[in-house]
Amino acid sequence: MKKFTLSAVLPLLLAFVAIAPANAQRRTDNPNSRNTVLKVNVLSPFVLTASGFVEHAFSPRISAQLGAFKTGASVKDVDFEGHGFTPEVRYYLAEQAPDGFYIAGYGRILNYKLTVEDKEKGETYEATYKPIGAGVAAGNQFIFNSGVSLDLFLGVGVNGGSLNVKTGTDEDFDRGVLDYLNILGSGFRVRPGLTVGYSF
Repeated sequence: MKKFTLSAVLPLLLAFVAIAPANAQRRTDNPNSRNTVLKVNVLSPFVLTASGFVEHAFSPRISAQLGAFKTGASVKDVDFEGHGFTPEVRYYLAEQAPDGFYIAGYGRILNYKLTVEDKEKGETYEATYKPIGAGVAAGNQFIFNSGVSLDLFLGVGVNGGSLNVKTGTDEDFDRGVLDYLNILGSGFRVRPGLTVGYSF
């Protein structure tokens, strides 16, 4: 489902980012009158995750954002749950932060716990995965006169980390399922997003 969702959303995100500079002047009030934005990622439920963000502009070009998420699901014999944080610094090209087209650098701090119950043997196996990553992103945040915000972005980055098995062995965890969910292993990651929120 995640791969299908990404393939359907990516063209839309790219299209919005491409037309972003043409929409930089849409607000009619003071572009710096709203410096803080609270928002949620509306794509997250498609991958069984809840995530939210708070962003604050410190100057007409620079803002800082902190995101947090929590996820959890059961797939086949594997139960996994986790949380993470995404600190981010944004640079707005049109000097209307936090409104308009931007480029950003971000970090990723993740923490997952995985559990497998072997009913035949009456055993429970546990493992953790705590990767750290970083990447870059580009997007456009629309802030309307009503205060409603719409933020479309696309990022690429890398994660580093490995599965730490506490009880059991690697073979006790279905790597096929985990790889499909794209939560394990080091390497390249795509980070699309569509958030809706309110600015003040």
